[in-house]
Amino acid sequence: MEGFEDHYIRRNEDEKEGLLHILTWIKENRGLIKGSGHGESKRPVDRDFVTWRGHLTKILCTPYETQEGWILAVTLFKGTLYISEKETEAAYKKRKERTQEQEKFMYSGYKFESYLCAYTPDSDPCPSEVVNTNEAFCSVLLGRLASHSVLLSGEVDCVDASATNPSPPSNYVELKTSAQIRNQHQQRSFNRYKLLKWWCQSFLLGIPLIVAGFRNQQGRIESLQNYRTADIPHLVRGDRQSWDPAVCMNFCNAFLSYIKKVATKDNPRVVYVFSWEPGSDITFNMESNSTDLVVPEWYVEALAQ
Repeated sequence: MEGFEDHYIRRNEDEKEGLLHILTWIKENRGLIKGSGHGESKRPVDRDFVTWRGHLTKILCTPYETQEGWILAVTLFKGTLYISEKETEAAYKKRKERTQEQEKFMYSGYKFESYLCAYTPDSDPCPSEVVNTNEAFCSVLLGRLASHSVLLSGEVDCVDASATNPSPPSNYVELKTSAQIRNQHQQRSFNRYKLLKWWCQSFLLGIPLIVAGFRNQQGRIESLQNYRTADIPHLVRGDRQSWDPAVCMNFCNAFLSYIKKVATKDNPRVVYVFSWEPGSDITFNMESNSTDLVVPEWYVEALAQ
């Protein structure tokens, strides 16, 4: 992968887009999500929460997370809670101190997709194509998590043209890469951390299949393995050091209920900031007239029309 920089267009990670693309989609598709005018459904967006899949993934993984904390910014606007994310100091430092080797492995993960994906079912992949992380296909899901109705969006890597059910999300496929597993310690670590995150990500969007490529120390993919999302919890069951999906779901349900209890001022300029670090309790503070808005002015004006 020498010279990979010449085939790699990186997204500017210093530009924080927040919920921009989700809010744009809502603005252009209000007819799909508007309430009927009775009770709670008077809300212009008839959901309890609007957020990215990645933010809910962090919440689901929290009971088993030992390394990375998070900061979530929440605004209640016209009866719907919007959850965005703020970068922690630790995450900022880690991002700025990435080594060339780490950048190369990130690139290889994106490049893996170009070897497996084609633009149409009857065309071939184009692995010589430049990797551009500014481009992505996102799916929007209207669903429920326990007692909470949610509108969430997340990136989808590709679809399986041969899927038994050709309708999304049943035909969606998640592509992943990971280091080769060479011993029992690495297998336990893979089950404990990677499979947890992979399951959470795919479960939330209803993606049934994960195709994983396992790379050697030089970054070359040596083997492929398919994981059915529904089967992953069974793969780790019985391992005392592993995780339980029920624990993840119960925590997520409790935290979303906590947000509802705390974030009660329905005002686009009020931001509730929830913070968590491993080994600590969740804390929050309320910012009135915040300059770092979760819900921008153009969106407020759009929903007023």
